[in-house]
Order: sequence, then C-alpha cells, then structure tokens
Amino acid sequence: MQRDHLNFGIMLAIATAVISGVSVFVNGMAVKLSDPIIYTLMKNAGVLLFLVATVIAFRNVKNFRNLSRNQWLTLIAIGLIGGSIPFALFFWGLKLGGAVISSFIYRSLFIFAGIFGYLVLKEKPSKNDLMAGLLVLLGNAILLSGDISFGFGQLLVLAATVLWGLEYTISRKILADVEPNVVMVSRMLFGSVALLAFTSANGSISLIASLSSTTVLWLGLTSILLFGFVMAWYNALKYLPVFKATTILAFGGIITTALNFVFTSASLSLIDLLSALLILIGCLIAINLDKLWGIIFVIRSNSAPAPQKQGKR
Repeated sequence: MQRDHLNFGIMLAIATAVISGVSVFVNGMAVKLSDPIIYTLMKNAGVLLFLVATVIAFRNVKNFRNLSRNQWLTLIAIGLIGGSIPFALFFWGLKLGGAVISSFIYRSLFIFAGIFGYLVLKEKPSKNDLMAGLLVLLGNAILLSGDISFGFGQLLVLAATVLWGLEYTISRKILADVEPNVVMVSRMLFGSVALLAFTSANGSISLIASLSSTTVLWLGLTSILLFGFVMAWYNALKYLPVFKATTILAFGGIITTALNFVFTSASLSLIDLLSALLILIGCLIAINLDKLWGIIFVIRSNSAPAPQKQGKR
C-alpha cells in the first residue's frame, strides 16, 4: 500500500510539472495585460470558486468541521506564506530587473524545500534524490550568462522562493491530518484575502474595473490551469517528501521551453538543449525508473475494464 501511495504521488507530481510548464508559458503572455498583483488576485479568486464548487459537489464540506484552533492557524499561515506575500515579493523583484538570475533563484526552490523538509519534517533525501537535485541545479546554472549581479530585486525573489519552500513544507506536515481540499481552499481563501487587503491599501484595487474582456478570458484560462496545479500538487505532497516532489516539479521548465520554441520566435541553443537534458535526467532519477514502470502499471490497471463474471452453464 505504501508503494502504491508513492507511485500515485509521483504520478501527481509529474502531472503538476506538466501543468506548471504550460501555466508559466500562458501566464507569461497573460500577465502583461494588467497589473501583476491584480492579475494574481483575480486568478486566485477564480481558483477559489472552482475549489469551493468542487468541495460542495463532492460533499467534502465535512472535512472543514472539527478543525482545531492550531490547524486553523496553520491554514491561515499557509495562505499568507504561500498564497499572497511571496507573489507580491516575486513580481516586485521581477519589475526591478535581472530576469536571468531571478529565474535561477526561483528554479532552485527545491533546495529550500529540502532544507525545510529536513529541519521541520526530519526528511532525509536519498542518494538518488540528492543526485537528481544536483543535476537539476546544474542544468539551471548553465543558463546563467551576461549580467548576473545580485541586487535588491533578486533579494525579493529569493525571499519569495524561500517562503514558497516553507509553505510547501508546512502543507506537507498538516496534510498528515487534514484532507488536501482543506489545505487548497484555505491557501487560496486566506491568500486572496491578504492580496485584496494589499491592493486596497495601495489603491490599485480600482484597476479591477478596467480589466478588458480579453484579460478576463485569459484569467479564465489561467485560473483553470492553476486549479489543476493545486489539485495535483497538494495531493502529491500528501504522499511525497518535499525535496523529491519539488525536484520533479523542475520538469515544468522543459515544458515551458518547448512551448516557447514551438509557439514563439524563441530559438534553442546548445546550452538550452544541454540544460534541458540535465534537468530531464535529474527528474528521471528523482522519479526512479522502476517507480515509473510501477506508475504505468497502476494507470493501466485502473483503466483496464473489470473482468466480467461468467454465468453458470
């Protein structure tokens, strides 16, 4: 049973990485149409509606009852640490420039998740997982070129990345006692409330009224992608150590690169291909090939029609 849970978690982590890769590509175009914080607020609010509708449809409201005071405080912290503050820091940092080094910092999220996983959850990555992380880190590092100076903007991106690593660790811990849908709804709810308070305080809340119909359509698409991301991700965290899960998540970068090559004028250099190859090998090591065959077997078993009982002759 434990092995089935691990395979299921890996399958969900792979799905999350694919959704993340597509989402980053789509959001890269959509976020340019409006203020980044307003865009994030509206997207999170859209996902919250989807999640609440899912909870009601599957009659999971009972999962929110009988939560202890400490559990509610932890869920509020998840919303603040993961669903609001880092978004403001991240986009603020990107506005200040240094996209290359900022991208490298964010792609190193698995390192901080692994550190928090060890300190908070006492999770110790295996040798294979450490090798996988090293290859993913190397694959991202070779993309660094040109001006890679570290300034205030990169400090903000680093702070956001550390917060996300911490939030994933806290989520992993509370998922031992709380259902994933509770964590998902709480993250988006308390995160959206915090973002709403922030935009109200700085006066940018009025920009919501000026959103064009095109932007609203993009928001709908990106909200669906984010809904798929959180559904897969928090269910994956229930079964996987945070270091392994976030290492597999790095596969999303390859998806984004491929989409940029296919649908935009972006070109691929030998460095880009080498980077993608190293990250891919790292992710495959994190997945572990025997686990991959186990996942394929589970998928085929679940999709195969049940054998029909033969009647008495």
